Amino acid sequence: MTSIRDQLLDCFERFSNDDAQLIRELHTLIGQEGNEVFSYIFQILTNLDLSPAEAEKHWNNIISHSENLSSVIGRDVNLRTVVCDYFCTVNKSLHNPKIIEIHLFEQAAKSSTFDSLTGLLNRNAFDETLTREISRAKRHDSNLTLLFLDLDDFKQVNDSMGHMAGDEVLKKVAQLIMLEKRSEDIGARYGGEEITILLPETSKADGWLIGERVRQRVEETEIRYEGKKIKMTLSGGIASYPIDANDGLTLLKNADKAMYRAKSFGKNNISFYSMDKRRNIRVEHKTSVEIRELGIHDKPVFSATTKSISIGGILLESKDPLETGAKIQINISLSQENPLLVIGTVVRSEKMGPGKHEISIAFIDSGRVVKDEISNYLIKHLKDIPSHSLKAVQPNS
Repeated sequence: MTSIRDQLLDCFERFSNDDAQLIRELHTLIGQEGNEVFSYIFQILTNLDLSPAEAEKHWNNIISHSENLSSVIGRDVNLRTVVCDYFCTVNKSLHNPKIIEIHLFEQAAKSSTFDSLTGLLNRNAFDETLTREISRAKRHDSNLTLLFLDLDDFKQVNDSMGHMAGDEVLKKVAQLIMLEKRSEDIGARYGGEEITILLPETSKADGWLIGERVRQRVEETEIRYEGKKIKMTLSGGIASYPIDANDGLTLLKNADKAMYRAKSFGKNNISFYSMDKRRNIRVEHKTSVEIRELGIHDKPVFSATTKSISIGGILLESKDPLETGAKIQINISLSQENPLLVIGTVVRSEKMGPGKHEISIAFIDSGRVVKDEISNYLIKHLKDIPSHSLKAVQPNS
């Protein structure tokens, strides 16, 4: 999908000598995309960062100013001249403007804005964008979610196959991210193998869905370099404004912390930042399951009831206790077609009342099939959960 900015740049180029047609095309785009187009118009023409309402007001004033100037001078006045005169002498937002061809400015801006290897924003441009998007989120009282991603074991690729292979991996992963992210999302190479994705007007739950989609796509992709196949995974952390941070720097730090937590719990997963050190969203899942304790052959299989599940574990309720540290085998039915057999460790077993124990199980290296099945289950059920009602599970559950 072509971005609003790219559509506007195309309009300005195609109708550079026909202001009447240019204005008609701009109004058509505004009708299709909404009043956010006004903001982009002034970003391109003046580099001013205006809210849609402010930009719309200025645009209407400029159209009126154009008619007045043309009437006084006795000929048509170029739209760019009108814009410059308006902001320099009427509104006075510009004090010392410089005239430059748009395509030359865009070329210079691109070389200083984008990472030459991946085509994503570079770190400086991302930092500026983060500041701007935080301000916009505050102004419109909206959510802003940040995904901080890091390729797992990337150093091994560089050490074993060379830095050219590493560059190929980074380029391919960047391409996958560009395919999976939405047009309004902003991707950047933050440093080395670290990639950030800024998600405007996006809740924490929806951010997880996007991050999980990216994670799965990278895991499933086979990257080829000089006849060799490279398989990669990534770990990611999520933090959101305003629930996790009130400024860009804190948001970035908290998403980074969540990413390292994902690394510490086995890599190849997306974790949430939380003040209470919790890491994964869980959803309610109530069904009967059978449990067998491994290594104890004479202990019978017993039944339990599941309460909730996350990508990293499951919460059970049983009349029988289990020792912390015990290894267990459990059959989970997330769908009728694919019952899952998983291995886990008991990380908490607490008596809640007579004949009632709550048991937290952490999955042990559940494997791709199991992880994907649980991930798809979570994605399916998260779509119907309001972001304010999301729950998280402890890292060890």
